[in-house]
Amino acid sequence: MVAFDLPETTYAVLGLLDKRPASGYDLAAFADRSLGYFWPISRTLVYRELARLESLGWVGSEPVPQDRLPDKRVWSTTEDGRGALASWLAQPAVAGGADRNGFLVKFFFGARMSQEAMRTLLDDYRESLEATRADLAALIEHLARIPDARMGRLSARHGLLTAEARLGWIDEVTAELAAPSHPRTSDTDPDGAFAADRHAVSVRTRQRFGHR
Repeated sequence: MVAFDLPETTYAVLGLLDKRPASGYDLAAFADRSLGYFWPISRTLVYRELARLESLGWVGSEPVPQDRLPDKRVWSTTEDGRGALASWLAQPAVAGGADRNGFLVKFFFGARMSQEAMRTLLDDYRESLEATRADLAALIEHLARIPDARMGRLSARHGLLTAEARLGWIDEVTAELAAPSHPRTSDTDPDGAFAADRHAVSVRTRQRFGHR
């Protein structure tokens, strides 16, 4: 039985195990260096999802002896698990909402920040994005040499282009903030938040009812 109302993370863990059997520790490391750039999964959550998948009968485990260490449990998908994964993959994908971005939360309230604090905020975000871009570029180069890694390489490419777009946005923001200030939209709505809210609701409403 397939439960499509399960979290995407459940299927992400199932999909990683379908690629290759792994212990919980190794699976968490695999998740971090593969899905971690766009779907982070903590080690605690990996073990929680393994317990859920085992209760569903979608994965099983067997002990594997280790020299001078306790036996480890190596997990793998069952036939039912592979069927559930195939059924889930056949369903329409949902991109989801906006990322939870701590930088943007602070930036939204930037009118209350000093110029120095805003400059530091932008510089730190730029540094983080440049590191991500460098990591992804190296990953793409590595995956290009692995014939079976095309989907992983293309997924990393998505992350790389996203990082580059955000770096371009920082350049725009830096230039605009260096220009003379624009008048506020109103005394009661200094950040234009209400206007942005109304626009967002209007867009969502048109999309929901099929209007462009």
